[in-house]
Amino acid sequence: MKKTILFQIMAALLWVQYGYAQDCKTNAELDAIPGKYLTAAQYPWPAVRAEYFNKLATAADKAMAKQKLGQIEKIEQQSHNGFTLTGGNWENIYDTEGYGYAGNTKLGKYTFQAALYELFCAKGKPVRNSEYSSVLRIYVNAIPVNTLSRFINNPFGSSMGDYDFGLQYMDWKNHKPADVNAQLISLFTYFSCNSNSLIDAINSGENYFQDVPEKDIKPNNRNNYIYRYWFIKKKDIPVVVPVSRKEYLQSLLEYYDREKLYFLKLIAELTSNHDKSIERNYGNWEADVADKIAVVKKVLGERNEEWLAAPALINRMEDASQNYKAKLKERTNYNRFWKFYDNDNKSETLYKYNPAYFKTTSVSAKPQLATIAFRYVTMPSSLRILNNFTKNFDFDALKKLFE
Repeated sequence: MKKTILFQIMAALLWVQYGYAQDCKTNAELDAIPGKYLTAAQYPWPAVRAEYFNKLATAADKAMAKQKLGQIEKIEQQSHNGFTLTGGNWENIYDTEGYGYAGNTKLGKYTFQAALYELFCAKGKPVRNSEYSSVLRIYVNAIPVNTLSRFINNPFGSSMGDYDFGLQYMDWKNHKPADVNAQLISLFTYFSCNSNSLIDAINSGENYFQDVPEKDIKPNNRNNYIYRYWFIKKKDIPVVVPVSRKEYLQSLLEYYDREKLYFLKLIAELTSNHDKSIERNYGNWEADVADKIAVVKKVLGERNEEWLAAPALINRMEDASQNYKAKLKERTNYNRFWKFYDNDNKSETLYKYNPAYFKTTSVSAKPQLATIAFRYVTMPSSLRILNNFTKNFDFDALKKLFE
């Protein structure tokens, strides 16, 4: 009985928010029906609104995120002036993602989202689709590597994954397993990128980067998502910079030192569990790690500072191939260095967040950069709202929030 009443209340709320009086016969008629704008404060479920800022730990961070998201929402709302929304609702929501690190700087991360919930015709009545194809997200203090994974990735695997001893974290002695966003050792903060135009867009803060070239876009296609990105900066210096060869090699030595601690702990754990795979998987671990260390130290000792200062170009697939050809054990030869791949057409430059750009502040949620990501499809309703956003969104007003 209680569930029935609850469902009735939910249905009533949805009808108040999303109900339409018009009848319809075909989906094509829906494109002309006036749509509705709904703010994040109008999201119909109070429990969801109550959790908007839960993943930020301090009152100061929550207050900062609330203020900035409200300002972002108003800037986005102003882009609607003179634009007639039809065919669905443009609905806002806030989200917080906790914390992350840009180098040594801890950042509170949060997101403004606005999505187009289109209408479809069901039994002669317009009905709001519960899913969306077109969505605008403005990520504060984050670059969304999940949707950019075809271009940006963390190329380094780790042997330190069977048991959580926390050794991949900078402060491993005080690391708590639940804190998955703690600061990592240097090697795991680097990322590779296969697109110079994406790096230019991030560092310049000008124009946009689109993940599908215009020539490859098919019209009237609802099934293929296209992402367009703008990057908002607060300083006229690069957000990301190449990792030097020397930095990369030194970060490998740091990793190998953690490996030695890891294998000692792991083998003690496996021994206590009477695990018979110790010899097969880790029997030669000390020699393998010692050899990895010797190779890196040899390069550091033989090369001059000018050579070591050049950007590190890597090819992790070729590194793995060399390991396989040498018949090396996988579990004790992670991140083995073979060479730099400067003349390889499949090589990728290694990057890091620029320590000169990011500054530690007492309020981690203070905006230091933002990524605007607009996902669209090549249907008329989606293209209308994308084109209106591109033409009328006040990018300069957003930049002022970072001053």
